[in-house]
Parts: sequence; structure tokens; C-alpha cells
Amino acid sequence: MNAETQHVTERNIGGITYIIESVASESAKETAYDKIRKIIENEAKHMTKNENTEPIERAS
Repeated sequence: MNAETQHVTERNIGGITYIIESVASESAKETAYDKIRKIIENEAKHMTKNENTEPIERAS
């Protein structure tokens, strides 16, 4: 693994510390943004197809 392509981020959200490690790929065909967008779009399509799906409540 090339150290120049690796990135580590630490975030504290709601008292929970998340450590995010990302590594860039020279052979990637899509960006992380594109992948996340595709996941959200697919999940939204799935939710609209299922009439019994209740909205997800956000934690306060």
C-alpha cells in the first residue's frame, strides 16, 4: 500500500469516535462519491417499491 494514497480521518459524532481509513485506487472506475450516490439511489428505489416501509427516525 502506497502511503501517499492512504488517508486516515478521525471524527467524533454523538460521543462515538469513528476512524475512517481510505485508500485511493489507481484502477478505480468510479469515485467514492459516485458509489455512495448509487447506494443511496438504490436504497431509495427499494423503499418506494415497498409500501410497508416506515420512514427511518433520526436519533436526537
